[in-house]
Amino acid sequence: MNYKLIDGSINDFNNVEKTIFLNRGIIKYNDYKNISDSVLYDFDLLDNINKAVDCIEQHINNNDHIHLIGDSDVDGYTSCAILYSYLKRYDENLNVTYSLHTKKQHGLSDDIAIPEDTQLLIIPDAGSNDTEQCKKFGKDIVILDHHICDVKNPYAIIVNNQLCKYPNKQLSGVGIVYKFLQALDDRLWNDFADDYLDLVALGLIADNMDIRELETKRLIEKGIHNINNKLFQALCNKQSFSLGNTITPIGIQFYIVPLINGMIRAGNSDEKDLLFKAFVEIDETFKYKKRGETEENDETIYDRVARLCGNAKARQNNYKNKSIIEVYKNINSHKFDKNKIVFGNVTTLLKPELTGITAMNVAEHYGKPCLLLRKDKKNTDLYGGSGRNINNSSIKNLKDFLCDLNIFEYVQGHQGAFGFQIKKDNIPKAIELINEKLKDVDMSKVFYVDFILNADDLSVSLIKDIDNMRKYFGTGFQEPLICVKNICLDKEQTFIMGKEKNTWKSIVNDEVAILKFKCHENDSVINWVNKNVESNNPIKIDIIGKASINTYKSILTPQIIIEDYQVVK
Repeated sequence: MNYKLIDGSINDFNNVEKTIFLNRGIIKYNDYKNISDSVLYDFDLLDNINKAVDCIEQHINNNDHIHLIGDSDVDGYTSCAILYSYLKRYDENLNVTYSLHTKKQHGLSDDIAIPEDTQLLIIPDAGSNDTEQCKKFGKDIVILDHHICDVKNPYAIIVNNQLCKYPNKQLSGVGIVYKFLQALDDRLWNDFADDYLDLVALGLIADNMDIRELETKRLIEKGIHNINNKLFQALCNKQSFSLGNTITPIGIQFYIVPLINGMIRAGNSDEKDLLFKAFVEIDETFKYKKRGETEENDETIYDRVARLCGNAKARQNNYKNKSIIEVYKNINSHKFDKNKIVFGNVTTLLKPELTGITAMNVAEHYGKPCLLLRKDKKNTDLYGGSGRNINNSSIKNLKDFLCDLNIFEYVQGHQGAFGFQIKKDNIPKAIELINEKLKDVDMSKVFYVDFILNADDLSVSLIKDIDNMRKYFGTGFQEPLICVKNICLDKEQTFIMGKEKNTWKSIVNDEVAILKFKCHENDSVINWVNKNVESNNPIKIDIIGKASINTYKSILTPQIIIEDYQVVK
């Protein structure tokens, strides 16, 4: 178990709030806690935004056919939804249509059929790199994007915060669309844009935008404190037990976003279309008979989609859990896990739309960056795939590192989550080159903790202080990890739990519960409990985990969910 204090940490667990803020680089934390609209930037700072408004205004006035492309993730759906809703709200007779991807494609991919009479194509949350596709279309295109552009694209009007001096680089596609709607408000004498801030917040959270950026934090803050979208409300109602009494960014990230992604990745075309219709609030009622009941009842489109999202997520999990076992076997059998970066060939093992999420799981499993590859259907000499980095990786900018090798055909996307392509013959060369470049780099997983304390110093007040900061947690403002050393477990207060008997729980200092879920079969504590049940000899451990207050049936329990632990000899 490898851990260290966050660089610069003062390890002051008597001043929890100050320590956690400073550890995340937030010096003026009182200002951060009380930000206002003064941190928001003017939309005019985005290059080409007025050109884009000029273009769409002309097509609106001409009553031309405007077609939108919804990208295949939560940020893409929310981006497309708020743009579609705005235009239809401005004039319900506008000829506005949309296309959704069939799988996990992006931008102007081959699966998108654009109506022949389209006069204006708008691509939110994608398209900056689609130069050839834009050239082929040959008509007006507006791109509202946030992805880094690796090629020049003179065939579209591109509004992209990464391609200009706009100060906030932590706006995702939905944030750029929101700025565009503000510009339309200004031009068309409307006041609509802020009505979609709840979906703006959802998209920003889903696309892992850094919440330490003040403008991003403010938009999320405003959005989740006024959730009006009927589908968003239905999803929150469905997940109300997990979300608790307060809607937070981290709650949305863990309990709402995966449901929507489950539908986008595992749903069929009709279900995805229903998802989009629910986002843009096209009211519809269905007949639905609940399990065990004899009569049908009315079900709104919002409740129906929330239910179908849960079903799709369950299907996705079942398939992924079965497939990932084969992925691990493949990696282990070829000893790809011994490389500095884990490689895996998933051509026959995994559905393409699950490559990214599986790469994330593989990276977490092996504790190092991961590249999952699959053979290109059209050109068998090429392999494409998804790359994922881990938190606190030894390689800070994985995408740039791979690009600098000059051996990949392309690496496009975010630094820690991206797509790539490489020639088949270059794969062994890439592995060899990566191992050589990183030969002196320790790739083992390191837990960066906010506090290191002995068991005697563990208190309910410390856990309450951490839990009180839960509303700030999110991407960039990671939930704190704490290390508690020299915990003596007592068998009388240590229990094996769960259907699979792979979870254990113990009580520390007679008041704090510590829990380890999904233990492997050789877990030391489980073996200690089961081996000699009559013996009361204690076992001493050091743990790393996340502290919180668990609420169940109005009972509050201070707890630490263990990420890792080691037995102290």
